[in-house]
Amino acid sequence: MLVDSVRDNAAWRAFRMVAMIGLAFSLLGSFTPAKAETISAASLCGNGSAPDYGLTYDLLQPHWTVGWELYASERAVNQVDTVLDELNEDAIAQTMILILPQDQVGIRPNCAVHFLRYMQLGLPTGERKDNGFVFLIVVEPESIDVHYAVGLGLPALTAYELTSINRTVENAYQSTHSMDQALLTLANEFDTVARNNYTPATPSAPTPETVDRPYGPVDTVALCGQLCLGILLFLFLMWMFSQMGGEGGRYYPPGSGPWGRGYRGFPSGGGRSFPSPRMPRMRGGSGSGRSGRAN
Repeated sequence: MLVDSVRDNAAWRAFRMVAMIGLAFSLLGSFTPAKAETISAASLCGNGSAPDYGLTYDLLQPHWTVGWELYASERAVNQVDTVLDELNEDAIAQTMILILPQDQVGIRPNCAVHFLRYMQLGLPTGERKDNGFVFLIVVEPESIDVHYAVGLGLPALTAYELTSINRTVENAYQSTHSMDQALLTLANEFDTVARNNYTPATPSAPTPETVDRPYGPVDTVALCGQLCLGILLFLFLMWMFSQMGGEGGRYYPPGSGPWGRGYRGFPSGGGRSFPSPRMPRMRGGSGSGRSGRAN
């Protein structure tokens, strides 16, 4: 009987341990997915909050289009850069395009606004300040969904015009399934709408003021001094040219000299000179980031 009692107690303890372990795993399984889902939702573009809105992009980008690598060709992206560079240089709009798959985007209009603010698009001062603009292209399995965010300094761009651009770009992709075609359509359509509403803000050069006055004695002395100085400079240059014909009666052909063959002002070293590589152009905002409307 004692043996049976011991066995029953051991079995009961083992049962309780198994039950507790099972309960622990059950609770872990019920809380972990919910927590993971919450973290994932917060990391989606459009669900973040200031100051960085959950975004980690570099503020300077090699192209005005961000996230194009999996969807478009660099040739098309460069063509878009040409259009958007000119809009930026004319102080009409400082524009970026963000391409994201649908599983990385939360509230889509918010994503466009947050990206505009995070990238600090728009001029911070002047007549055309706050002229930032963003197009968001959300990539879906068989289509794209286009949204926009407008800087506070672009009130002339109407919702009707901008929504029409969205639909035109979406239709271009739907008919071709080419992101290149969609991007080029977007750049050209936006360029037309923006320039219809805003003219280039090029600073005008100041006109020099001329004052007519009669020559006096001081002007005559100054004129004579300049003439004499010019004559002396001419004579000095003629003397220099005469000395370049040789040294001590000996003439050195071009490319040679008294220091040996190959002299061109420095001793010959035999090394080749290479042009310094050009740094790639980087594009980004000017520091405003103030935005208002979105769709």
